[in-house]
Amino acid sequence: MQNKLSGARIGLLAAIFLVVGNMLGSGVFMLPASLAAVGGISVIGWIVAMLGVLALALVFAKLSNILPHGAGPYSYVRSAFGNFLGYQTNYVYILASWIANVSMISVIMGYLQNIFPILIDQTYSVIIQISIIILFTWLNIKGAKIVSILQSSALLLAIIPIISMATIGWMWFDVDTFMSGWNVSHLSPFMAVNSSLNNIMWAFIGIESACVVSAVVKRPKRNIPLATVCGVIVATLLYVSTCTVIMGIVPNAELVKSSAPFAVALSHVFGYNASILVSICAIANCLGALAGWTLVIGQMSKAAADDGLFPKIFSKTNARGIPAIGLCILAFIMILVVLVTISPTANEQFGKIITMSVLLYLIPYIYSGFAVIILGRQKIPKIEYIMYVVLGITASIFCMWSILGSDPLYTSVAFIIVLSSAFFYTQVEKVNK
Repeated sequence: MQNKLSGARIGLLAAIFLVVGNMLGSGVFMLPASLAAVGGISVIGWIVAMLGVLALALVFAKLSNILPHGAGPYSYVRSAFGNFLGYQTNYVYILASWIANVSMISVIMGYLQNIFPILIDQTYSVIIQISIIILFTWLNIKGAKIVSILQSSALLLAIIPIISMATIGWMWFDVDTFMSGWNVSHLSPFMAVNSSLNNIMWAFIGIESACVVSAVVKRPKRNIPLATVCGVIVATLLYVSTCTVIMGIVPNAELVKSSAPFAVALSHVFGYNASILVSICAIANCLGALAGWTLVIGQMSKAAADDGLFPKIFSKTNARGIPAIGLCILAFIMILVVLVTISPTANEQFGKIITMSVLLYLIPYIYSGFAVIILGRQKIPKIEYIMYVVLGITASIFCMWSILGSDPLYTSVAFIIVLSSAFFYTQVEKVNK
């Protein structure tokens, strides 16, 4: 049995693909349209975000060394602060992931509609989204190796238009087009940058992916930190370049209304046929990211259930060691999110989803920033420890700042969700007793 499990594990390259794929996910193909509502000034937001996120990436890399067999933020926070905050972290993270997974499906629909306009009909849209959820739940139940192959293959296909846009796309970049949409939010420069941070943070959700699935990564103490840092650097460079280039190719008024910004940009340069090709690549990339994120959520739910901090049903596995029942419950919740958030356009649905999910993801990130200070006290040499204290505080403050700059309504809802974890925690304790 041990040999079979070892054979199903993924190596460094696949772990990097997991991080890059999960970070790029739906964001790289939809964020240019979301950020167009703020304007080109969001480039400054990227610079600010990169500083905070690099600190967060280094924090996760160190935490994965301190707890090499942990399950990401949940394990780190539980080890540092105890069962309740561990439960709360898992509760919020999984809810965020359930919501976020639907964003990838909404992007898939946006690009499918570019190829088949009839799919703008909401009835067809719902049917296809539900079918995708069922298909990828089944693929995850088949095992991590299949998911890894699928995601790596999808990323290799999708990376072609992403790299092309990030490099040769600059040949069609027009400064006047970019500057005409510099700050369309009608806010002060500081407030405009601040308002862009929530959307920009969506690009960085997933930096902890390799940490969460450490149970299926070979040589986790070496490979997880490398995959985390390398994945963040690669994904960030691609995000910043592509978003900036597209804002300099497509006029702001057109970009902000688009449900397929990559396809619109390519159609401006090469015509409609090129937009069809990039739509296919975008769909493939989001399908791969959906497969990877489903794996991440299943593993984190199982880890918490194994520790008695989540319903036991999530810890039950099939012959391949996959939490199949938990994945089916995940699929059901995702279907509910599809039905609740369905909107006239994919971009509108995407915007609703990422705002709420980012706010929820930031809570575990804040806790993780402080967790490295607690867990590293006895396990990191003194001089290095001081550096990680600074990094942990920097990462946490940055995440708090991102929350403060978010929509007050969504922030209030996220706060209520966090508070509700106290009630569910008491119920789980009663069941386990």
